[in-house]
Amino acid sequence: MNEDEPESNLWLTPLVSEDDFSVAFRGDPVHVELGPDFKVEAGEQDLFWARLKAICMEHNSKRVLIEGFVPRGERETSEVVEAGQRTATVPNLWLAFHLLNFTPTEQSELYVAIAATRGVRVKFFADHEHALNWLRRNAPP
Repeated sequence: MNEDEPESNLWLTPLVSEDDFSVAFRGDPVHVELGPDFKVEAGEQDLFWARLKAICMEHNSKRVLIEGFVPRGERETSEVVEAGQRTATVPNLWLAFHLLNFTPTEQSELYVAIAATRGVRVKFFADHEHALNWLRRNAPP
């Protein structure tokens, strides 16, 4: 690679073990990969959002693509509401999800609605390309 050319992939330090969660900035967007054992615990949410905010600020990006596995465990309605509110940690965020075997539920609809009240746009996609295109077409750079 030529020294004058920017690196196409900049891998950032994973939040938790590489098998559970990883973050990369690939020029655009910020990319989050959830592993099969990823489970959002109450104590980890602050760290998750703080890290995501720092990466978005560092790379001046409001576009985030989350892919991989649906996080394990059942969530209470109060947890879904809190998760939707936490999305505003990154102001004006555009968040696209492409999760394996994801089926929309009332909880995912509630999450989208709560995030929207905080100025965050969230959408779930069946494939990677549609998610990426939605981010690039709609979210400001």
